[in-house]
Amino acid sequence: MAGMDDIGLGEAADALVAGGITGPHVSHRRRGNITKIHSMLRDDVESRFGLSGFERYSAPQILELMARLTGCSKDPDDPLEQDYIDPSLTIAAIVAAARRLRRAVDGGQSLLAATGHPTGLLEHHMRVVDAYRAAGGKVVSPREQELFARGGRARIRYVGSVACLCDGASLLHTHSSEAMEALLEARPWPEIVLADHGFAGAALERGIPAVAFMDINDQALVVPWDEDKDVVIVPLDDNRQPRHYEPSWKLFELILAGGEPGA
Repeated sequence: MAGMDDIGLGEAADALVAGGITGPHVSHRRRGNITKIHSMLRDDVESRFGLSGFERYSAPQILELMARLTGCSKDPDDPLEQDYIDPSLTIAAIVAAARRLRRAVDGGQSLLAATGHPTGLLEHHMRVVDAYRAAGGKVVSPREQELFARGGRARIRYVGSVACLCDGASLLHTHSSEAMEALLEARPWPEIVLADHGFAGAALERGIPAVAFMDINDQALVVPWDEDKDVVIVPLDDNRQPRHYEPSWKLFELILAGGEPGA
């Protein structure tokens, strides 16, 4: 990658495709993604990320929204084996998300960052948090080390100011909204959230603006987007090698510092 001041959108897109973050080599199979939409609408509460309103949608409607956000096929019978995220949509969303955070800095808004995928997105979110703080933004870390999730056996640990669920010894993968719902029992609430999965969903359900990262098999986040809530959704594969997200965090760093990427 070039230096931060030299990063271009085309270079960033190419690097994200090469890393499997976006493009034709994302890691989820098409049929499994279609099945998950039906499961989410029927009875899979955890995959709803703490959001409501699913009774208003059919599976074809959710797939249509996913197609608009990710560029995937809206045909449920498409024979494509692996699903697809359009790199141009990912790049445009990253730029929009970084500009949204820049406005939050300018407005003096406090940021809470969280991830349910620490093996993939943690370093990315840490870099964005650092850039937010360097731009003059306030970052908050509520309820650190309090036991509350998973029957009182788990807690939040902040790594580089990013909230992760942990069991005391290990960071945990979670799609559940339970941890974020517990964090939001404390006041004051953050004024904007940078998150994924149930961390993003629970915030949006309470009307908190969000920059949300959405894999192609995490379809619940299209509902608040369709409802015109204050959310910018970045479509990407959320569990690749952490270093492969570098083009994304460099764009965030550039824009939060007041710059703009070239072509």
